[in-house]
Amino acid sequence: ALAPGVDPKSLDISVMEGGLTIKGEKLGLAQVSAEAYHRNERAAGRFVRTVELPLAVDAGKVSADYRNGLLLVTLPKAESARPRQVPITVR
Repeated sequence: ALAPGVDPKSLDISVMEGGLTIKGEKLGLAQVSAEAYHRNERAAGRFVRTVELPLAVDAGKVSADYRNGLLLVTLPKAESARPRQVPITVR
């Protein structure tokens, strides 16, 4: 997730059955003159994003890293969601 300008300490990540929720707060720009930028499309303030997960995840192994304005959340599949090999009985 892109999270430039977000204080990593303000981020709250939660995993529930079928979804991932990221909450946080982006601080506003310091006083910058209008000549410093043409357009600012990233609003300041609190935000909440929820993403549906297509498979079950192992909530105990979820990890998150924040580096250079990028939040990387790793969601390992739960054992129940992993494919398993089925033996073939020949008769």
